[in-house]
Amino acid sequence: MADKKCTIFIVDVGPTMWEVKRDGSEGSTALDLARKALLAMLEAKVTITSILRERLIVFGTDETSNQLNEQTGEYENITTLYPIEQPQLPILRTVNNNMPRGNVQADAFDAMIVSLNMIEEHCKKLKYTKKIYLFTDGESPINQYDFDRVSSQILSQNIELNILGVDFEDPDIRHSEENKTENKKRNEQFLRKLADKCKGTIFSMEYVLRQLSKPYIRPVKPTSVYRGTLTLGDPETYKSASLVIDVELIARSMKAKLKSFKKYSALAETANNIENKTYEVSQSRTYSITVDENVNEKVDVPQDELDRAYALGKTFIPISKQDENVFSFESSPCLSIISFIGKEEFRRELILLNVFTVVSKKDDPVAAQRLSSFIHVLYEKDSYAIVRFVKKNFEPPKLGVLIPYIKPPKECLYFARIPFKEDYRRFTFPSLDRIVSKTRKELEVHEYLPTEEMLNKMGKFIEDLDLMNAAIDDDGNPREYLKVKECFNPVNVMIKKAVSHKALYPEEPLPQPDPALKAQTRMLPSLVEKNKELVNEMRSLFKIKEVKGKGKTTKRRFADANVTVEQNLSLDQLLSNGKHEDLEKGKRSKTDNGDRENTLMLEKQEPIREVSLADPVGNFKEMIANREEDLVTTAVEQMCQVVEHFVKSSFGTSLYDKALECLNLLRETCAKENESELFNKFLRELKTIVFTTNPPRTNFWELLERNKLSLIINTEADDSMTTEKEAEEFLKMKLERKSIIETADEEQMPTDELLNLMDDD
Repeated sequence: MADKKCTIFIVDVGPTMWEVKRDGSEGSTALDLARKALLAMLEAKVTITSILRERLIVFGTDETSNQLNEQTGEYENITTLYPIEQPQLPILRTVNNNMPRGNVQADAFDAMIVSLNMIEEHCKKLKYTKKIYLFTDGESPINQYDFDRVSSQILSQNIELNILGVDFEDPDIRHSEENKTENKKRNEQFLRKLADKCKGTIFSMEYVLRQLSKPYIRPVKPTSVYRGTLTLGDPETYKSASLVIDVELIARSMKAKLKSFKKYSALAETANNIENKTYEVSQSRTYSITVDENVNEKVDVPQDELDRAYALGKTFIPISKQDENVFSFESSPCLSIISFIGKEEFRRELILLNVFTVVSKKDDPVAAQRLSSFIHVLYEKDSYAIVRFVKKNFEPPKLGVLIPYIKPPKECLYFARIPFKEDYRRFTFPSLDRIVSKTRKELEVHEYLPTEEMLNKMGKFIEDLDLMNAAIDDDGNPREYLKVKECFNPVNVMIKKAVSHKALYPEEPLPQPDPALKAQTRMLPSLVEKNKELVNEMRSLFKIKEVKGKGKTTKRRFADANVTVEQNLSLDQLLSNGKHEDLEKGKRSKTDNGDRENTLMLEKQEPIREVSLADPVGNFKEMIANREEDLVTTAVEQMCQVVEHFVKSSFGTSLYDKALECLNLLRETCAKENESELFNKFLRELKTIVFTTNPPRTNFWELLERNKLSLIINTEADDSMTTEKEAEEFLKMKLERKSIIETADEEQMPTDELLNLMDDD
């Protein structure tokens, strides 16, 4: 469980805070700056859960309202605006619109004593993270009495003290205020002494506002998502020869999700007879079935009386609750090592989703020693570990990789998910630096091949876009741009900002995105200017031209029937007794010979790129005839797969004739297109499949013998190395299928397999 937090905000509202205009901040007052900073702090915490407890105290007011004053009669001109509670919208509106302005210079030290009393009474001996924020300009007089007692109380209660001073000196941002009053100098010196004594921090308001302008990132307490063992080997069977380490998995990177906003019902707001209404939308579901098809009436059925159904094609298969356990994979929590892989062999793009840190079990020196040794071995061997991960019982197992990390004084393992074979999608693209003609000849000169000059220009362009020294820090030195810690999700930030803005200013339009958020989604202006000349050179060198869109498609659609299509008509069409009017209306004209032709537009069909099972011969011929792109090898490989599919899935001899037709066309084409070696390799593999499959397809090979369809020989194709004699022997030679019954133990084989073997014979 996260630690509870208690925070007290103390704001100086005396006359010096709101009467004196500051020239350095567009005429704003010190109270305006304090209010702006306090509002930014509270906005980030209003949406957080109820573990936060905060209180707002102001001093310098004309009236007095605090608990110590009621008890002792002292500590005057200090007012408690809000008790210690979860911050809500009213406190934001008070800070933004109704911040009090006093006419009395009260004591900041007294206000701090009041806050210490509140923290002591509220927190008692419970575990809290306690903080005090003091906003002041240091102009009000401070009574330094009881300095030692107050400072010791802050230390003993482990309270974090933060003093935010308006126009205070800050060497970190080189801020120094001149013409300070003696009272301000004395008070600032005292507050610095207090901060040093209590191990607190003092900030200038300018620095605070600069930091608060960045999006607020809520700190997250490390929480284990898995507590178990990291195992190597089988500790149950071979306990002495296995490695077992007690470890924990802690999330290192997680996707930041937006706050789940509650649905609001305007109907509930207008209702008058509802007590304790919450305006929330509650969802309910009812299930109904039709009992009689002849009667249009449905009956409500409880959910527990219904069975789930799963789609199989267009049919739904019901599965009873008793049979649903088949969908539950029996597994137990584990993090077991499957194998090891070299660092250079692992592909970084395979990492999925979140990253977790693997550390040893807390307060377990033996586990820490074992894990440290394992990390160092992986690190020294430049290796990663592939693991099987199950988080809890009956959860589907996941595949992951363990990556060693050593950077003194920190060492750990990083765990990341990697895909299974079914999850992996491999896409192949044509080479950018290698072009092969249809005759399988590699071209050295081609308009699509990059020259040495092109490669040099592109290399320089990549180097000039390096972000390691692209930005400039406050001292004018180059620094890295777009660090991970400086990049924020603009969607998350803008939604939070929009909700807060709409709550405070309901009638005003939403604010524009912060310029810093916009900048991180665009190219750095300095890089654009730096590479402007190089880009122009590359544009002319690569002959880059603007490709205009095709505009309106030429494909006929019903929705376009009433849209006039611009076209260039020929002279014959213009003199065809007004028949072109029909063309403008999207109709088809009929020629004198009675054949209908589409004279309005010609649809350019996409080229065939796949040999389908429905029309393999037609698809194959179209791919071979393609003169815009070399698809010969692709067509041959796909036709090989089609033939193999027909042979293996044929019911009896039903698909053998179709497979023979495809195989004849494939052989003829491969002989002409210098793909004979590819065909011969496939035919050898097909022969193995025919004789070794269960059941064997020997009758298909007899069909090839009758048609004398064998390997492509060297007299038919120049690229073939097979002789005529070898082709004849290949066709006649039969493969002997080894009997499984001779090598298998019948007592250990299932009955179904034995029956299948008997059927094969």
